[in-house]
Amino acid sequence: MKYNKVIALAIMLPAGVSVAATSQAYDVVPAGEPVVTGEPSRVGAPWNHRSTFNIPGTNTDVAFGGYIKLDAFYDFDYDQGDSTDPLALLNPANRTDGRTNFTAYESRLNFRTQTRTDYGTVSTYLEGHFLPDGKFNLRHAYGEFGGFLAGQSWTNFMHFLGTPRSLKLGGPIGYATGRPSQVRYTHRSGPNTFAVSLEEPSFALSPIGSAGVDTENRLPTLTARYQFSQTFGISALVSEFSTNEATSGVDERTTGYGVAAQLALPLGSATTFKANATVGSGLGSYLSYVPDAVAGMRTPDAYVDADGSLESVDSQAYGISLEHRWSADWSSAIGASRFSQDLPDEIAGFQAGLDRVQYSYANLIWDINDRLATGIEYQHSDIERVNGESDDAHRIQASVQFQF
Repeated sequence: MKYNKVIALAIMLPAGVSVAATSQAYDVVPAGEPVVTGEPSRVGAPWNHRSTFNIPGTNTDVAFGGYIKLDAFYDFDYDQGDSTDPLALLNPANRTDGRTNFTAYESRLNFRTQTRTDYGTVSTYLEGHFLPDGKFNLRHAYGEFGGFLAGQSWTNFMHFLGTPRSLKLGGPIGYATGRPSQVRYTHRSGPNTFAVSLEEPSFALSPIGSAGVDTENRLPTLTARYQFSQTFGISALVSEFSTNEATSGVDERTTGYGVAAQLALPLGSATTFKANATVGSGLGSYLSYVPDAVAGMRTPDAYVDADGSLESVDSQAYGISLEHRWSADWSSAIGASRFSQDLPDEIAGFQAGLDRVQYSYANLIWDINDRLATGIEYQHSDIERVNGESDDAHRIQASVQFQF
C-alpha cells in the first residue's frame, strides 16, 4: 500500500509541473502571501506559500505543500517525547539521567484545491503528519464554500494571533487546541471576524471512581468566536457531558463551558507582546490535546464523585510571551504559561493527579530564506500534584525545517 501511494504521488507531481505553464484558474500566488486556510507555520517562513497548478480543461487549481522538520532533543531529567509533553512528568517511568532523541515525525504533507463555480469558489484542504507513531495521520480534511466549512479542522474555540512562535509543536501548554469534525459558519466584515460552529462532542472522563461507566454525548458542542484583525480574539463554548444508562446503568449529566481570549500587542516595530487566558469547566481535553483515554488520567473534563454524580473539572490557563525580531533573518521569543485544575483532594485516587503545570521557554530562530529555517530553544516544565509533590524538567530542542 505504501508503494502504491509513493508511485501515485510520483506520477502526479510531474503532471502538475507540466501544466504550470498553461492558463490557470487563478493567478500564481506571489511568494509570501497565504494560499491555504489551514494553520500558518509558526516555525520558518511566516506563511507556507506555494504556486498553484491548473488541471487542464477545468476551473480547478491544486497545490501540494508542507515541510520536512528534524527535531533534536536533549532531556536532562524526564523524557518528554517527540513533541515536548510537560505532563510526561506525571509518569515516573519517564525519568532519565540524560537522553538524546532525533525525530522527523512532525513533518507534514498537505494538498489544496480551489474550484471556480458560477456560485463562488469551492475550496478543499487535506493535511497529515507522522505523529505520534511514524504513520501518516490525518490532521485536517475539510471543504469550504462561501462562509461555510465542513470537515475536520481546528476547533472554533482556539486562536492563533496570541500564540507565540516556538519550536515546540502546539506552542505552550494551556493554549486551547483540538481538531474536531465540525460545521462552521464565518462572517467577515472589515477587520472583524465572527464564527459559530457545531463540533463533534466528546469528553475525557477520569477513570478514578468511574469503573463500568459508559460515556455518551447527546448534543454537539456549540462554539462562538470573535476576532478583531490580528490584535484581539475571544471565544466561548458550551457542551453537555452525560453517561449512558442503557449500557452502564448510570444516568448523569453535567455541563462543560469556557471562555478563551488572546491578545497580540505591538511594542514598537520589532517587538510584540502576546497573552492568552482560558477559563472554564470541562476544558481538560482542549488544553491537553491527547486521546480522551490519556486526558482522562491527566486532565479530565469530568469525574464521578463519591455520590455517583457526574462533575465537571474547573480549570484555568494563562500565558504571556514577548517576540522580538533582531533583523530580517533573526528572531527570538520568550514566555511562560500556567495551567491548573481543581481536582477533588478529598478523593484519595486524585492525590497523585495534576494540580498545576507551569511551562517556560526561550528561543533563537534563524530564517535562512523563505523555505529554510533553523533554531534552538530552552524549555522548562514544572508540575505539582494534588498531594503537594512537585517535579521539574529541562529540555534543549534544536530544529531545522524545510518548507515546500
